[in-house]
Amino acid sequence: MKLAIVGSRTFPDYSLLNKWAYIYLTAGHGPDVAIISGGAKGADTMAKRFAEERGYEYFEFLPDWESDGKAAGFIRNQEIVNACDMVLAFWDGKSKGTEHTIKLARLAKKPTFIVYF
Repeated sequence: MKLAIVGSRTFPDYSLLNKWAYIYLTAGHGPDVAIISGGAKGADTMAKRFAEERGYEYFEFLPDWESDGKAAGFIRNQEIVNACDMVLAFWDGKSKGTEHTIKLARLAKKPTFIVYF
């Protein structure tokens, strides 16, 4: 199961991410787990830590600002959604990038859980 963990750069609470990621992953999704994220500060960086601490495979999709310009973040968000089975988003209700990823995941009919903070 490939779980995308994404969220606002201002997300500060690793213990909350740890709790919800653990709950999400243990809800009958099997032992083969990979974590996918976007490499930004906040929730994305914590997703990498979560994967490393558990020995999960980790895939990071970084925006290519040089090639894609202002659209790079949005292109990266689509790549994350394309690669995952489910999305766990930590959203402050303001972040446009997190909101975009949530919308893409819902359009793709991927199970999406949002933790508001």
